[in-house]
Amino acid sequence: MSLFNTLNTGISGIFSNKVAMNAVSQNIANVNNSNYSRRQVNISTNATINYGGFELGTGSKIESIERVRDQFLDVQYRKYNSDYGYWKTMNSNLNYIQSLYGEPSEDGFRRAFDEFWGSVHKILSEPTVPENKRELIYKAQELSNKMSSLFSDIESVKNNLNNDVENILKDINSKLSELSNLNRQIKELKTQNIEANDLLDKRDAILDELSEKLNFTVKEKKDGQISIILKNHEILNGEIYKKLSIKEVNGKNYVFVDNGIMNIKNGSLGATIELRDKVINEQLNRLNELAATFYDTLNLIHEEGYDLTGTIRGMNFFNELQSGNLETDKLRRIAGNILLSGEPKNYVDSYIKFNQNTINDIKVNFDIGSGELINIENGFEDNSDYVATINSGETLDNLSVGSKFRGDFNYKYSVQNGGLLTFANKGGSSLDNRLIIDFNRNIFKQMGIPTKDIEALKWTDIPSTSMQGIMTFKGPGNYTETLNLQGVTTLNEIAQRINVDADGDGNNDGGLKLVRAFVRNNELYIVPTDKAYGDMKNIIIDDPNGMLHEMNSNSVDLSVLDTSQNSLKNSFGLYAYKTKMFDLSGYLPTDNVAIKINYKDSTPQYTSTIQKSSLNGVTIGSNSEFQIVQNGEEFEILPGADGNTFSWENIDSIEINVGSSSIKIENFYYDEDSAANKLVNQGWATNTQSAKLTLKSDEDLKWRMNFLDFGSFISIQGKKINIDFHRDTLESLTKKINETNTGVLAFYTPGGRFVLKADKTINYDLKNAEIKGSEKLFELLGLWKHEDSTQPYSENFTLLNPDYDSNTLENKLKYASKFILSDTIDVAKNLKVKDYLLNNPDMLAMDLGKRIDSDNDGDIDTIIPSGEYSSTLWEEGYLLKSTKLFSDGKHDFEDYISDMITEVGLSGEKAKRMEINSDSLRTEYLNQRESVKGVSLDEEMANMIKYQQAFNAAAKVINVVDSMLDRIINGLMR
Repeated sequence: MSLFNTLNTGISGIFSNKVAMNAVSQNIANVNNSNYSRRQVNISTNATINYGGFELGTGSKIESIERVRDQFLDVQYRKYNSDYGYWKTMNSNLNYIQSLYGEPSEDGFRRAFDEFWGSVHKILSEPTVPENKRELIYKAQELSNKMSSLFSDIESVKNNLNNDVENILKDINSKLSELSNLNRQIKELKTQNIEANDLLDKRDAILDELSEKLNFTVKEKKDGQISIILKNHEILNGEIYKKLSIKEVNGKNYVFVDNGIMNIKNGSLGATIELRDKVINEQLNRLNELAATFYDTLNLIHEEGYDLTGTIRGMNFFNELQSGNLETDKLRRIAGNILLSGEPKNYVDSYIKFNQNTINDIKVNFDIGSGELINIENGFEDNSDYVATINSGETLDNLSVGSKFRGDFNYKYSVQNGGLLTFANKGGSSLDNRLIIDFNRNIFKQMGIPTKDIEALKWTDIPSTSMQGIMTFKGPGNYTETLNLQGVTTLNEIAQRINVDADGDGNNDGGLKLVRAFVRNNELYIVPTDKAYGDMKNIIIDDPNGMLHEMNSNSVDLSVLDTSQNSLKNSFGLYAYKTKMFDLSGYLPTDNVAIKINYKDSTPQYTSTIQKSSLNGVTIGSNSEFQIVQNGEEFEILPGADGNTFSWENIDSIEINVGSSSIKIENFYYDEDSAANKLVNQGWATNTQSAKLTLKSDEDLKWRMNFLDFGSFISIQGKKINIDFHRDTLESLTKKINETNTGVLAFYTPGGRFVLKADKTINYDLKNAEIKGSEKLFELLGLWKHEDSTQPYSENFTLLNPDYDSNTLENKLKYASKFILSDTIDVAKNLKVKDYLLNNPDMLAMDLGKRIDSDNDGDIDTIIPSGEYSSTLWEEGYLLKSTKLFSDGKHDFEDYISDMITEVGLSGEKAKRMEINSDSLRTEYLNQRESVKGVSLDEEMANMIKYQQAFNAAAKVINVVDSMLDRIINGLMR
């Protein structure tokens, strides 16, 4: 081997270590470059030569200069970087949306609702104060403004997100273009066997940035180029890339690649799309649902009430929204056209279920004495006629009932109801128009019959002669009457004046109309009548002589029958028999009574004039279908004298006159047992069982008795809801419907309209629901009317069906009130209180009025304003605050708003937590990756010293060889 070979070996060492030192210098220069991958020089041995049988080395060479990089760590980092981009975007936007609700704060969204309901509550205590009405109206408008502002703010977030999507796509497409160029350059260098490390670093940096926006898969090819796979779409293949674009489909913007929709759920792009299309839309939809329900419910309530003057009714609270089209838009709600107030009430059921078989087995067990029930009504006199008594230890069938008490207990045991004890109307005015007083508080309570306390007056002394004079009673509607107490010497005389002879002239003038009186235990009790709406607070007594003080007048509470229990048999007028009564106590036996009956069909009008003395037992009507029976000065008209018709179904009206005076006619109602006894007493049936069958032969009574005997049902989306008319109320019926979780919700308005509302499960559209049931039941609810009298009522009637065409649907719902709303109308942005309310708060509806169902058909036909002190509309309306009108019957207004705000808050908390977690994970992989690809100064300095020493050593070899060559060449020449 020659010295020249040795020289070449040394030179190769110098070159290799010089290149290595250059690489180290490059690493040190990029120590703070986060996108830089440190370079590693691979030095290999040159080919050896054989010299004299020995293998001699020829030095070293640079095999390659490589980037130090771990592909697995790159994949993991980009995955968690994508997660970080997703949750970072989610967190920042959800945090902003939460701030828009302003919760918790004094000016938050929930606070606006609380203040509105607070103003409703305030108006109940002081209904006549104008400021309270003004406050309620303004709080409603403030709430509307708050809702509109919140909706607009969230809508702005959606618009910003839409712009963000476009900007992110532009950035992605720009990066794809850069990657395409880098792929081309890398490929060119690769074909020239030139390392493209700087280009590879740049490409990886772009991929890192891109991963925050998307979650994708990278595949590297042999030529150094890469492809990017996104949701099974290859968006980059070497130099070719496909732009991501936005296209609108059915009003929604989607990300497209070629002609395919990209369902992107990761990275900042996925988060932005999800926020825009789901999270924000959900918030806007929930706000619209809240606003639509608030709008419709408050309008339904307000239009049922009278204003302060008692003259204006039927006004909306909010400006009307544009009505939708039934064929194309959503049927949000239907409401019956009947006011189901449950008046008149003829039944009050016990809340106790008895195990006895008959009423003969039910005993009253008082500690002492006897029980007494007193029936107070118009014409009441303090005598046994109006009283029912029973002694301790006796069974209920021993209740001693006066002829004008007109109420009795009946008992029915069935598998369906158990033992049902009912206090029922036995003729007479309905129970809600009377006061049935449980004087000793020991009958109703023991029997489980609901009672309530009312205020009464108690007088114990007689005013002195010098103080006796006129006392004035003032009631609702400025009604005024006077009581003359001159010349009274006993409490019984005062009661007689109040009940019979108010002016004290010795003639029967019917007494006072606002109050009635009775004497017990040497104490005089004054109680209100239905003329005062059963409340002494509605009566003002003007006593200029100061007699009240002398009579030791004070207020006491009496226990009375509570008729507020609104069983469906009351709501739907499920009586067994109705008669009509008129009073002729002010007329002579020789006076002529003119009777006129008008029929609904072609039956000719009936007219007849009969002397008062001849009325008892006479039959009247075009077909002699009615009979008049006398009880004292009262005369009762009974249907069924012809043995065929036992109802008033074919009668339009009946008029009775004596001379020029029109005689008031009252309806009397009988339950099944008392009606059967009535027919037996008349001789129209042999026994009570045959009497009941006779009543059921009348078509107008048959369905009533069948409902009471067998119940009925409603089926919603195939879920059957059984109805027990004895136990169920409007409240329990709506609760049963709401508990089916079918997406159909029910409630009833303060005025008694039955309402069905669509909820989320059926996409807020009742057209998607199937609702079946008894046709008669739907008619009673005011949702339908049976028009073809030649056809029987269907027992399985379909009110709504998703397959109905628009014409069928229109026909099915032509009697119902409808709320149809287009998806294009944002109710939350358009909610506004009526200008006439803002300008004149006294027009605010306040009073539901006294509601009268004169024919007891379940529909209120007369409403009498109660006066300016009434706030009954809002007393009932306030209860809707806690009615479950949302989330398939799970949430009321307060729950729904809390759920909206809580959902955003919880989602924001989750996003914040996940942002921190994903940032932690991506940082962990970033650090691991950096430990592999990053530059360590200590390591590089060690390498620099190593390569420098090797360089110096190789240079020394060259110097030695050079010296040797110099000696050989120059020394030999000398």
